[in-house]
Amino acid sequence: MQIASIILSAGKGTRMRSDFPKTFHKIAGKKMIDWVIDVNKSINPDKIIIVGSNKEHYEQYMDDCDIIIQDKPLGTGDAVKKAKNKLSKFSGVILVCYGDTPFLTKKTLKKLINSISIKKNNLALTYFINNKKNSYGKIILSKKNQPIKILEDKKSSCNVKLCNGGLIAFNSKDLENLLSKLKLNPLSDEYFLTDLIEIAAKKSMKIDLIKINENEILGVNDKIDLSNAEKIAQKNIRDKFLAIGVTLLDPDTIYFAHDTIIEKDVIIHPNVVIGNNVKIKKNSEIYSFTHLSECIINENVKTGPFARIRGFSSIDNNSKIGNYVEIKKSNLGKNVKANHLSYVGDSNVGSNTNIGAGTITCNFDGHKKHTTVIGKNTFIGSNSTLIAPIKIGDNATVAAGSVITENVPENSLSIARKRQVNKKNKSIKKIK
Repeated sequence: MQIASIILSAGKGTRMRSDFPKTFHKIAGKKMIDWVIDVNKSINPDKIIIVGSNKEHYEQYMDDCDIIIQDKPLGTGDAVKKAKNKLSKFSGVILVCYGDTPFLTKKTLKKLINSISIKKNNLALTYFINNKKNSYGKIILSKKNQPIKILEDKKSSCNVKLCNGGLIAFNSKDLENLLSKLKLNPLSDEYFLTDLIEIAAKKSMKIDLIKINENEILGVNDKIDLSNAEKIAQKNIRDKFLAIGVTLLDPDTIYFAHDTIIEKDVIIHPNVVIGNNVKIKKNSEIYSFTHLSECIINENVKTGPFARIRGFSSIDNNSKIGNYVEIKKSNLGKNVKANHLSYVGDSNVGSNTNIGAGTITCNFDGHKKHTTVIGKNTFIGSNSTLIAPIKIGDNATVAAGSVITENVPENSLSIARKRQVNKKNKSIKKIK
């Protein structure tokens, strides 16, 4: 049986107080809508349709998804109607998801699909139990405990504990029939997708109920919700790493991206931030106040405290990146040491090389970035300035305080500073 996913993402999210669409805000470094698209891709659907509100924002998804723009927001029912037009020849299961539910799981989507394809229900609803007063839609049951309606009145004092999970699966033929009966809500001038439940119940259609965890359909409507969702995502990621043997000395102060990869026996100290596209291999140690993004930290590397590594950099085995050192778009070989107060950008550094405190690679001339190449077993003295493009050979030494503007041959000592002059009896005190 064919599967199609409709992802509703047309809400402008005015409560976010942002120029971006609501679903484009990030959780653990990943857009909410990308979380939803990826989990839908995991079930290998025949088609994914996104209903958005601004074509420019959704152009990036056109290779993998069909994009429909809901120029005038007329509600979720209208959005699904527009998406259904793309499925005129489709026969199978249609899933309706929301772009602001980043914790949706493959397991739940599979349950919804099986409810239609295997159990032969006409539609399947998700629900959860919440005993506290809340503004979720409430699923009203008949005396035979069959769903007959979803009550969407957020101001209602209804005591029903069965809350609407939002996710719905339909048999495609049934959805087409139900949408033809959907009417405009006179109070809001919108078409509510949830009204289809009452229509289906009156037609004696088979409606299945599938229980899910409330967090799974946690909607994000404002920055407070976004903050709460970030906390949930971070806890999930931390728990995953702890379970595989990563040591987090103070988990609540360590932040990860959705795609962080860490091997066992890595130790991470408090107050570390890890951005997108980071891999840390076993036995490495990340000290406090280090910030990593777009980099590979190989085995037994010590990083920090107060270090920053970014821009598709790679640090090879047994190297040490110390305090107040920044590495950007550079590859450092094995056993490299850059212990203090240095900037290494657009560089390739050979193994067993030492970068002295205060060293700077000057990679930008105001118009273009240039590369610095430093050989193996080389010593760069403290407070050296290496003006790229430049190549320093193997086994070379650059004297402290040098400004290097030309290539340094291997096995050479390079001194590039004005000769010191001592004038006797000319100290400041003597002059005064």
